[in-house]
Amino acid sequence: MSQILPFDWPSLLAKQPLLPVWANVDVAAAPQLALTLLEAGYKVLEVTLRQEQSWDVLECLKASGLTLVAGSVRHPEQLARLQTLGLRWAVSPGWCPVLAEAAKKSGIGLLPGISTPGEAMQASRMGFQQVKLFPAKALGGPAYLQAIAAPLPELAFVATGGVSQENMADWFALPQITAVGGSWMLPDDLIQQQDWLTIQHLAKTSLETAKALRQQTLQQGDGR
Repeated sequence: MSQILPFDWPSLLAKQPLLPVWANVDVAAAPQLALTLLEAGYKVLEVTLRQEQSWDVLECLKASGLTLVAGSVRHPEQLARLQTLGLRWAVSPGWCPVLAEAAKKSGIGLLPGISTPGEAMQASRMGFQQVKLFPAKALGGPAYLQAIAAPLPELAFVATGGVSQENMADWFALPQITAVGGSWMLPDDLIQQQDWLTIQHLAKTSLETAKALRQQTLQQGDGR
């Protein structure tokens, strides 16, 4: 079995089980957004590669103090470009063996997206220890993950896609969940209005809630 460098959520997000996902990026707002997240207690930010200017944002934030994760990675060429930038973390929206092999060769820590038990089995077979369930809510929510995770005890899951402040308690109730990702703490309208205090408060309270929920589940598991 080949061992691909896993996206090591236990160490990367040991103190941050909530990953903010920035999709509608704005280069001009990037420095202040990074500062706001740092002040709210975050160390890691995902920037999705859905726009060409996302690369400019990654370049802009390299020295921000945040660990940058490139999201929506679909092509090996994107991994090579991340290497050139000196970045080493990436997330894919779905399962792609070609991308997985490219990540192995490049040394990029890839979190592969999966949506079915078969894809999860393939990822596990290739040496991944953590996978991303996407789109988590549309697939069936926590009940779906609980069902597919039961025969795959070696895998940890990160849920993204439809996860919100209102429903993340249901996700963190599952011991298989290492972290969740979402964009609700980065509202487009507040970023456009440069309402950084409100964003900081929302981001901070969301992270505190996620930490408490995750810790509660871990303690319950230790008590069994």
